[in-house]
Amino acid sequence: MQRQRGLSVISVLFIMLILGAGFLLAGKVLPVYNEYAEVRKAVTAMAGETGKGETELRREFMNHAMVGDISSIKPENLTIITTANTVFVRAAYRREVPLFANVSLAFDFDTQAGQTPQ
Repeated sequence: MQRQRGLSVISVLFIMLILGAGFLLAGKVLPVYNEYAEVRKAVTAMAGETGKGETELRREFMNHAMVGDISSIKPENLTIITTANTVFVRAAYRREVPLFANVSLAFDFDTQAGQTPQ
């Protein structure tokens, strides 16, 4: 009599459950980090724009937000400090992603670009 080899039905279901949970988590987390990458790109671009006022920079961020699908932070939540030849921009925000029922993931992001104010 030969000995049987392989996985049992319960172990296959357990592996599928773990893989499904991993894919669910990745599907919820990846868009959050894609949005953060867009925020960083917008903040870096704004820091290179010397000679513009604060309202112009906020309007520029709003344009970046529409194109880059940024919804977690609004232009009025940015910290913008402009001088004659430098611009400092900081975006600090929190994003909560619901997983299921009353379980959520919370992400705290903080990015800045430009010359820090003295």
